[in-house]
Amino acid sequence: MIFKQRIVPRLFIALIALFLIGGFSASPLYGFNNVPDSIVSVASGFVIAVDKKKQKLYVFRKDRSFKKVFEATCSTGKNHGSKEVSGDGKTPNGIFFVTNIVVNPGPPETYGSIALPLNYPTVADKKAGRNGTNIWIHGTTKPLLPFQTNGCVVLADEDAAALARYVFVNKTPVIIDETITWTPSDRVHPAKAELEKTLAAWAEGYAGGDIQAIDALYLDGHEIKNSRRKKLAGALASVKTINRHFIVAPRDISMFYQNNHAVILFDCIDSVNKDGSFQGSYKKLILQRIGGRWVVLDDADSPVVLASKTKSRPLPAQTDAGDTASKAAIQRLLKKWSESWQTGDMTVYRGCYAPRFRSHGKNLDEWIKHKTGLRKHSGRITIRVSNLHISINNGKAAATFTQSYSSQLVKSKGSKKLELIKTNGEWKITREGMT
Repeated sequence: MIFKQRIVPRLFIALIALFLIGGFSASPLYGFNNVPDSIVSVASGFVIAVDKKKQKLYVFRKDRSFKKVFEATCSTGKNHGSKEVSGDGKTPNGIFFVTNIVVNPGPPETYGSIALPLNYPTVADKKAGRNGTNIWIHGTTKPLLPFQTNGCVVLADEDAAALARYVFVNKTPVIIDETITWTPSDRVHPAKAELEKTLAAWAEGYAGGDIQAIDALYLDGHEIKNSRRKKLAGALASVKTINRHFIVAPRDISMFYQNNHAVILFDCIDSVNKDGSFQGSYKKLILQRIGGRWVVLDDADSPVVLASKTKSRPLPAQTDAGDTASKAAIQRLLKKWSESWQTGDMTVYRGCYAPRFRSHGKNLDEWIKHKTGLRKHSGRITIRVSNLHISINNGKAAATFTQSYSSQLVKSKGSKKLELIKTNGEWKITREGMT
């Protein structure tokens, strides 16, 4: 009895002490389905989050639920707090996007083999008087020390190379905060309803071709002007017509929030091409909450083909025999695709792609240029494809498989998806990415 009286209080005190010093919260992801509270909602893709206090970088993916798919130690600015002016040695806080993927950006001991420039300063930063340039996420071949950068987020080089796999240029959000506040992934964010209401108002003006209704959502002085306004007016005239035949409402919607600032990502149809394909874009609305109301500070869009054919002009479904022949042709293409990348034959490699290919915000020319630069510094590459599944529907195909990849820059294993179409009677890749 005396033993129990002594042990229980001591155990209780030890548990309380462990909790207070962070023993249970040092890695809040494990055992709990928690995500950063800056994530309001995510429809697809990946989200990068940086916790400056813990010197950690995380990547989350939305599937049926949120899942952490990557974690690495990082180093941020040598001075604490959010960046205010150039040269202050601070890493900015906010919601950013990678604007490019740069291979071998400089001396490897300083920049590593991969750099991901961020769009700092954003329009919100400029509005608040903050400045500075060249805020990157990049690697280093030197030993990584905490709080040692001039403002960048720095990773061990192998981690930076691995991180690049999760980035879609101008679309994958990068949330940087002093300290991440973790919240259950199924929690309804307090800002969600208001942001949805703002997006609905934008969508109503967009679908109705009403530029004045869209203007009303912007902060005074931040309305779309000049050539961008002329472009918007042309898009609205087109959308007003096709809205009678197709649903042009925003889809694939994701929302992010930090300190009364928010970003809404989505895609929607802009026009219908002569061949029956939908032309659209994925869009970004950058917002600030002022006086109890959300107002738009800026927007951006990137063109993309959203669907290959309209419902009014579908291609005839293929027969089983046709599917069998097509699957065999796609398997041969995959073999040529992987072998040409391993050997560095970029002419053959390029021939595996359709002219309208897009990936990570790049068209075919930009993609091949990027991959050529990456290939020069990858050394010996080995690729092993397993668990291949090919589906074909109405002239389109998707190949999903497990890819085991090894080079001197990175070693990885994960699920990959290639989307394909027939071009001049041959299957070609139109999009690729990890899943």
